[in-house]
Amino acid sequence: KLKKANDMKDKFFSIIAHDLKNPFNAIMGYSNLLFEAYDNFDEKQRKTFIKNICEASESTFKLLQNLLEWSRTQTGNIDYKPEIIDLSILVNENTVLFKASADNKAIKIDAKVPYRTNVFADENMINAVIRNLISNAIKFTKPGGKVEISATNSGKTVELQVSDTGVGIRKEDMKSLFRIDDQFKTAGTADEQGTGLGLILCKEFVEKNGGKIRAESELGAGSKFIFTVPKKKIVINS
Repeated sequence: KLKKANDMKDKFFSIIAHDLKNPFNAIMGYSNLLFEAYDNFDEKQRKTFIKNICEASESTFKLLQNLLEWSRTQTGNIDYKPEIIDLSILVNENTVLFKASADNKAIKIDAKVPYRTNVFADENMINAVIRNLISNAIKFTKPGGKVEISATNSGKTVELQVSDTGVGIRKEDMKSLFRIDDQFKTAGTADEQGTGLGLILCKEFVEKNGGKIRAESELGAGSKFIFTVPKKKIVINS
């Protein structure tokens, strides 16, 4: 427990010192350039600077969102309020949310979760899981690729799968995907940056709701992330 607590502390400070600092450097740098020497750049250059500021801002917001949610899970301050929710609605909402990101890379998102795929879980937590998995799938898929979200009825649970035609993951890196003490982090196909925190958050949220999460991948052949959600109320040892 002490080692785990120490790993979490190190991870937290690492994110603040490096992953949170870098995008702010980009935002401040390009903003200062525009403010101090606006007339020295042509319209194309200014649009490039603004695009970089937008991308850095979006990246920072996603990081802060995950960081805050993860911090709350560690301190026990996150609310767990399970109820009957429809996974198809959450999937469709996130598909719309990531449409612009997918369109920028000419990636097709195919949502195949039937209406009224009902489960018993905390909506905010499961929404965060779906959001992170779709975001990762887009990040690691090359332009022109495809991301597919589907659901399978597995008795007492529903199994949700997010698959992509992306770059895949090396076998030796698979064991590090959901571990905070053995960090796995790599840039996306358009050099999108991440912290490795998203999958750790997914694992904690899925397990909090009585489910399990796993990954299947082959280098160069895409990845699948699969997690289960109970259909009915179950007793969870927190």
